[in-house]
Amino acid sequence: MTAAFVDRPPDRADLARALELTPKYDRPGPRYTSYPPAPHFTDEITGATAREVYQARGKGAPPLSLYAHLPFCEALCTYCGCNVIISRNHTIVERYLAGLAKEITLAADALAGGPLEVVQFHLGGGTPTFFSPAELDRLHGLITARFTLRPDAEQAIEVDPRVTPRAHLETLARLGFRRVSMGIQDFDPEVQKAVHREQTVEETDQLIRDARELGFTSVNVDLMYGLPFQTLNRFQHTLDLVLERLSPDRVAMFGYAHVPWLKSHQRKIEADTLPAANERLGLFQAGVEAFVGAGYEFVGFDHFAKPTDDMAIARKSGDLHRNFMGFHTSAGSDMVAFGITGIGDVSGVYLQNRHQLSTWEHDLEEGRLPVQRGYRRTRDDEVRGTIIQELTCNGRVTVAQLAAAGTPWRTAWVGELERLAPMVEDGLLVIDDHGIRVTPLGRLFVRNVCMVFDAHLGKVPPTAKSPDGPRYSRTV
Repeated sequence: MTAAFVDRPPDRADLARALELTPKYDRPGPRYTSYPPAPHFTDEITGATAREVYQARGKGAPPLSLYAHLPFCEALCTYCGCNVIISRNHTIVERYLAGLAKEITLAADALAGGPLEVVQFHLGGGTPTFFSPAELDRLHGLITARFTLRPDAEQAIEVDPRVTPRAHLETLARLGFRRVSMGIQDFDPEVQKAVHREQTVEETDQLIRDARELGFTSVNVDLMYGLPFQTLNRFQHTLDLVLERLSPDRVAMFGYAHVPWLKSHQRKIEADTLPAANERLGLFQAGVEAFVGAGYEFVGFDHFAKPTDDMAIARKSGDLHRNFMGFHTSAGSDMVAFGITGIGDVSGVYLQNRHQLSTWEHDLEEGRLPVQRGYRRTRDDEVRGTIIQELTCNGRVTVAQLAAAGTPWRTAWVGELERLAPMVEDGLLVIDDHGIRVTPLGRLFVRNVCMVFDAHLGKVPPTAKSPDGPRYSRTV
């Protein structure tokens, strides 16, 4: 029986049904921060490709979003899925800044034929506040010397409360940063010890107070469910602390991706200490009930925002977007990434930088943009990518978007519609003359829905170490 469509968060009845459906839908799948996903990038895309793409931007090109990857951390959290360099020697920053200066110059020179106006500037990591306030000031100066930040440009940074004193925020506020995101994951001591990230409520609370006092308009915190030793009661206590003590503007509540075959340090986490799939769903639902009950909007598939936040407003208007920096509202910009492993997206081409610091530096010394791999999207990729983005961000795909593949749309997507039919029967979707819409229950399985439109899924990526090895975390 087809479920009627309503746009609301999943409730307890949805969770009960989701538990029944978990054995059917719990399988490895991409998170779709890009389409196609990064494992399908190829080494046919190089620094020469990047230069060609940058130089092809004309006067009518869109504005830019800039991302700088600052990969250093003093210690490794065992849950981490990011590309990081562990070091307690902060003198490495000088070396890295020298490389960034060269990369920014090379990119700006190649991009000079088009607008150099920036609508979004994001510092991610690693731990960007591994850099001192003076070093962050210097990096910002490297950017503003070659690019023009709009007065209303969104400047955001990821910070670790354990290593971020107020002096960092004072410098960032002076430079125009107004969004700050900080990791928490879980406040339970046993969980923190298991993942090698011990952090107090007090130091997190103080940093948020400092940020607001200094003029930051949006504070985001990251939580994670599915970590070792998490239980419903323990996680509920963390949720209570976040709401009662911190009251962030945004919350990202990620599911822990246990991929020890890709991230060897995750082998330190014993698989039998992790919550089972049904327990993970229970933890996620606890978060949904806590934040929605406190007045937050349920945004995307793992984000929440206060109703006055730009992200919540964009979700309601259908203007929410997603890229390698996460959910955002800066549509129509080309994204240029700096630093090792950074991924840009310019004129339909994904461009990923070198993974190793030494090879990244070598390319820069030789005057080459340090791109290691990437992907030039086809028209089919663009259409499918739009559908996947609309499903993950806005929970619906219009007939016009489906018809971009050819008309009539039901004929163009006949194979996909056949594979979606069981999901309709299970109550995950509504398909009608308005298009495809995800139900509240379906929001718990939206990655599975997206996988139906993924033409690359099941094909062995060129970067695969083993044709049969899994490349993604599980969807539940």
